[in-house]
Amino acid sequence: MKRKFKIDKNKVYQRIGQAVVYSSLYIASIVFCYWGFCQNTIY
Repeated sequence: MKRKFKIDKNKVYQRIGQAVVYSSLYIASIVFCYWGFCQNTIY
C-alpha cells in the first residue's frame, strides 16, 4: 500500500493538538472523579 500523498503540516499539527486536548480533558475528568470518590469514601 504505497500511496503518494502530501502531508499538510498544519493539518498534522491540528490533529495532534486536538488529540492532546481531548486526551488531557479525558484524563483530567477521570482523575477528578476518582479524587471525588476517594474524598467521599474517606470522609
